[in-house]
Amino acid sequence: MAWRDTFDPYKIWIAEIILQQTRIAQGEAYFYRFIERFPDAKTLADAEQDEVLKYWEGLGYYSRARNLHAASHQLQENFEGKFPEDHQSLLSLKGIGPYTARAIASFAFGEKVAVLDGNVLRVLSRVLGDFSPIDQQKARKNYQKIIDSWVKDIDSRSFNHGMMDIGSVICTPTKPGCLICPLQDNCKAYQEGITHLLPVKAGKLKRKIRHFNFLLIYNEAGELLVRQRPENVFWGGLWEIPNEEIQLEEWMQKKRASDTYLGELKHVFTHFDMLIHVFKVSPEKREEEAVGQFIPIEKIPIFAFSRAVLNIFDRYI
Repeated sequence: MAWRDTFDPYKIWIAEIILQQTRIAQGEAYFYRFIERFPDAKTLADAEQDEVLKYWEGLGYYSRARNLHAASHQLQENFEGKFPEDHQSLLSLKGIGPYTARAIASFAFGEKVAVLDGNVLRVLSRVLGDFSPIDQQKARKNYQKIIDSWVKDIDSRSFNHGMMDIGSVICTPTKPGCLICPLQDNCKAYQEGITHLLPVKAGKLKRKIRHFNFLLIYNEAGELLVRQRPENVFWGGLWEIPNEEIQLEEWMQKKRASDTYLGELKHVFTHFDMLIHVFKVSPEKREEEAVGQFIPIEKIPIFAFSRAVLNIFDRYI
């Protein structure tokens, strides 16, 4: 990608604007075509807007092209045709927001600022083990402050490219490559086994998520404690293992302090999602007042359990 090897702020700017709403595979051809016709900001400013829009044809979101044209005029009128070298000044140009301003300032001029795109937000959320919704302004401001502090004494260009690449290639939304990630030793999500729970988006939190601890409690004979649920609750009349609903923060504290945590499962109900956190309780640690009855493992098929509890048995017994 030509824009990764250049320090030319114009080419970096054009690439960043094209890639805002466009896949790289599609945007690359448009980038070369656009740069060939408008090789610098002055050429772009001298062109008619209709021609600029024609070269943008097929990319969609045509306000991006109109903003490019307007900003090229601003550069000629307010900055003597030269790009300002700090992100705050770049923000004065039409169509340039916080991410693009920081990208140009860092990649072209080496300003000690960090870029924060969707990939980097995902990396930060997991590294920090932070459940703050990444699509809320408060969380993004906090992440920006944190990552800016990381980059202030190093080469921002290399750092930003590295963080973006980790997010796009390794720390992917699903099945992240944690075993080859250079941030593994410092990643709380990896250490706590919760990469699949992060990042969180407020827009997806309309569906309620409830957290439950489920306990595999054994006696000295290796038998499992089970109990029958009341008739007037969900899963009424079915058998289960001891469990309790908890708040997310309480679960995080309990999990970090426990050496018996096995993992988690998800069970989907009509009106909410149940996140099941499974713990194993050995005979010497179980509470004597535990209510229920102990059964041999081989007798589990005799009792009627919910699918969620059966999934626990399949994975952890």
